[in-house]
Amino acid sequence: MTINIKDFSKQYKKEYEFLYDNRDHIAGYTEAVEAFDSFIKTASGAALVGEFARFRGDLLTSDREAAAFMFALDSMTA
Repeated sequence: MTINIKDFSKQYKKEYEFLYDNRDHIAGYTEAVEAFDSFIKTASGAALVGEFARFRGDLLTSDREAAAFMFALDSMTA
């Protein structure tokens, strides 16, 4: 999976802000968090999450961050 991490970061920020503004009451939120939990257990998922964490200098630690990550990934790979 090849993703431009700078473009991904911009999309992630949009998704995170949308979730924040709507207090996480978004269709698919719970499913996105569960998908992140599965995704990070794969080799390619762990590699992408690790690359993103290094790029932004911070780990993904909240459900909102996990959901935003998966929504951004879906947007970038659709």
